Amino acid sequence: MALFLRHSTRLAATAAFALLAGCAQMNRPEAPPVTAYNPPNPALATMPAAQVTRFRVAFATGSSKIDADGAIAVANVANLMQTNPALMATLVGASDGVGTDASNMLLSKQRAGAVHNALLARKVPEQRIETRWIGERGPAPMNAADANYRAVEIAVH
Repeated sequence: MALFLRHSTRLAATAAFALLAGCAQMNRPEAPPVTAYNPPNPALATMPAAQVTRFRVAFATGSSKIDADGAIAVANVANLMQTNPALMATLVGASDGVGTDASNMLLSKQRAGAVHNALLARKVPEQRIETRWIGERGPAPMNAADANYRAVEIAVH
């Protein structure tokens, strides 16, 4: 009987440890997915201004939801592209400096994806849309809360 109790106690202790270890794993917050920096082709910056029409879709802090003004910009891009089937659109999502580099990179990708999907919904063919994101790594130094960086810049060329 003593042998049975000793084995039972050991088995119960092992089961309790396994249960606690499993619970600890379940409550551990997941790390945010890593989103790589995906800047536009440098050739876009060297295109003559007469060959590029620029649009901007602004976003609220921490959001990737397109507002009414952004929807108008998307409609204007779609209309322009439908009148000239040779045009391409390069979308560049960005964020301000609030938050971590990783969270800003992901947010800028989500913003660019939202505009990408909005253009698709307006019948712009996917092969005519290039989608990029830069997080808070804008071409110029910025203020951490600068709203000018909470946007998707659209270059139609």
